[in-house]
Amino acid sequence: MNRIITLITALLVGLGSSAQDQNHAECVLKTGSKWGAPCEHCQSYVEGYKRDFSGTYQVELKNICRDVIEVKVAVQEKNGTWRTFPVRALGPEESMRAFACDGSGKYLYWVRRANDTEIVLPTDREIITAYNGK
Repeated sequence: MNRIITLITALLVGLGSSAQDQNHAECVLKTGSKWGAPCEHCQSYVEGYKRDFSGTYQVELKNICRDVIEVKVAVQEKNGTWRTFPVRALGPEESMRAFACDGSGKYLYWVRRANDTEIVLPTDREIITAYNGK
């Protein structure tokens, strides 16, 4: 009987540690992207002061896990610079959008479980320096 209790306890401890070891990057799913969709933050104009959204690129990311996660996103502009966004907490099934006004179609993201102080997300400066032109 003690052997069975020890085995069950070991199994439960093993399950708990695997949840902590989860790679939270797997929690983020790209659910869509759009080219040319209106974006209130983009200020590109063509003749006659008409706003032009033809170069906008938007990406939608969703948290598909049960944990609350924190996501840092960068979307590349056509000139090689990266538009970075503040860290955003996403609950289960929550989504977020990120955009580039004259996008290249490339995006990057970094993820950690909410309030995980062991994983440090990159700063805007680190992203811009490391990935500029790539």
